[in-house]
Amino acid sequence: MKGKGNKVFQDISLRAKLILLTIVLITPFLAMTGFILYQLDRFGNSYDTIVQNVAEANHYNIAFKEEMDYVMYQMIARSLKKNEVEPALGLKDPDRLITEAEQTFESLQSTSNSIHANELTLSIIKLMITLRKRMNDINAAIGLEGSYDENMLRLDTDIRILTQLIQERIMEYIYYEAASMENIRAQMEYQRDLLMRNTILMVVFLSVLAVMLSVYITGTITKPVEELCRVTERVGRGEFSARADDEGSNEIAILGRSFNSMIAQIGQLVENIRKEQINSRNLELRLLQAQINPHFLYNTLDNIVWLAEDGRTEDVEAIVTALSRFFRTTLSGGRDFIRIREELDHIEAYLSIQAFRYRDILSYKIDIPERFHEYAIIKMTLQPIVENALYHGIKNKRGMGEIRIGIEEGQDNLKLFVEDDGIGMTEEELVRLLRIVDGMEKPGEDNAGFGLANVAERLRLSYGEQYGLSIVSTYGKGTKVEILIPKSFQR
Repeated sequence: MKGKGNKVFQDISLRAKLILLTIVLITPFLAMTGFILYQLDRFGNSYDTIVQNVAEANHYNIAFKEEMDYVMYQMIARSLKKNEVEPALGLKDPDRLITEAEQTFESLQSTSNSIHANELTLSIIKLMITLRKRMNDINAAIGLEGSYDENMLRLDTDIRILTQLIQERIMEYIYYEAASMENIRAQMEYQRDLLMRNTILMVVFLSVLAVMLSVYITGTITKPVEELCRVTERVGRGEFSARADDEGSNEIAILGRSFNSMIAQIGQLVENIRKEQINSRNLELRLLQAQINPHFLYNTLDNIVWLAEDGRTEDVEAIVTALSRFFRTTLSGGRDFIRIREELDHIEAYLSIQAFRYRDILSYKIDIPERFHEYAIIKMTLQPIVENALYHGIKNKRGMGEIRIGIEEGQDNLKLFVEDDGIGMTEEELVRLLRIVDGMEKPGEDNAGFGLANVAERLRLSYGEQYGLSIVSTYGKGTKVEILIPKSFQR
């Protein structure tokens, strides 16, 4: 029966085992924590109430007698009724002073835990009632003939004596409330010691229980995991015939069955990956080769031959050097991102080569300060745009044309631009080109716009939809292509 019970427990899911362990460990601690928090809250509230009561009483102990005596003296000296004090002097009238004090001590009476303090609040309230009567007697006599001396006598024999008595009662109230604070502190000290002893006993008990349960439950988890790890190490060494124990119905058994199924396919997957890598390298090579414009290469070689036959060795050397620089950046060691400095070197090599062929119609200007040269850019971003400006803008214009390359800096991005003063585009041509660049229309058989669309798509894939190309063009005046990229240094 014991073995059968163990077998049933082994089949329990890992989640259920961990939940069970968590409940056993957490429940007593939650109960203990709740009790501690309740005690702390109870004593804390009592302590806070007493502190607040003492603070309120202390305020009246300091200020009430002085304010009341002063207001009453001003009433008598200036022959002011109680309702005239506040408008005339900006002071609280005595009725308001007494009412606020009564309300305060009624509130203190309801929250006081000390019997003596409670009795004192009743005494203070009674004195306040008497004080109000004496104040009203003085108020009634104000303005009557010969009342000044009599009111001054009442101030000394009635008002000031009553405020003195109230002050003394308030001081006694503060004393008894302070004594209550000491009682609460002593109770908190006792409860703290009791909680500490109970906590130590509970921690010892729970620690022993936790160790026993942890050893048992973790054993049912770690043993099959360790076996699975050993099988995994064998597979890692190339032993694809190794198999994990997959008996049972819990997560480890399910994982073992899935692992065995995976191992059965590893050999075929390795072979597929090897073939895929070969195909990937071939594809990469074809893509690199496709980046080279064959017409540009043929025309450049024709120029070299023509210059060599003409004996212009210096020009041959210059054009070959420029061609070497052009292909160095085109290949770039397989990198997708290069520095703006490298991209400029690439485009300058391209333009210097084209200048041999189109020297009568082509001039160019590159105006990008050195502080931007170390920022990163996708390789061959500018060349297709410059090529488009040359073949579709400058060549179709009669006379000399200029291509200008510049940059504008934003807070988080850079905006490069290629601008030409070539033939430009009509509104219909511009709309069609923008649709091609946005991927909404495919280039025609003449491949017009293919290079710009290629650049725009690479920008979107690399940086996000908010980056890419924008084009403005006016027929007969020229075209400007802007390239928006984020600020980032060479990757």
